[in-house]
Amino acid sequence: MTPDQIWRTLSVACTTPGHPLRTPTLATVDGTTPSLRMVVLRAVQPEAYALVFHTDTRSAKWTQLDENPAASVLTWDPEQQIQMRFSGQITRHAPGSELANSAWDQLPPHTKETYAGAAPGGALEATSGTGKNAFGVLIFTAQTLDWLRLSRDGNTRALVDLATARMDWVAP
Repeated sequence: MTPDQIWRTLSVACTTPGHPLRTPTLATVDGTTPSLRMVVLRAVQPEAYALVFHTDTRSAKWTQLDENPAASVLTWDPEQQIQMRFSGQITRHAPGSELANSAWDQLPPHTKETYAGAAPGGALEATSGTGKNAFGVLIFTAQTLDWLRLSRDGNTRALVDLATARMDWVAP
């Protein structure tokens, strides 16, 4: 799979419900401890090597990314038996920013409702009515990609430096 194919596949994933790459794992750092969660891939910016996610700004990840913007994204395609591990940095776009407002305006009503309830990890009975004021956008800019394909005919692995487009085939 070439880098262009990877970004095309990710572009298809963000608009295809049920696509295995649509819900990758996002890893952030909480002090010295990794913190992982599933996220929904909302958009892809291939020219910037960027993945776009939405988040509740009351969540732990929002604070973690304020303290340390380093992050990793992991995808797994069970049909193709391909794992991709991206490492990079996240830029946060807070409620009221141009990007957050634009993304909010495109959300369906049922998705907007998820931001109006209790803060993530909060009491179920709590409601805040914040909605748009709790909606943020995360742009993950990948710097490296560790690509692995599992196969009975032999596993293959490539390390890619996205800034230089250097790809090295290495032992899996």
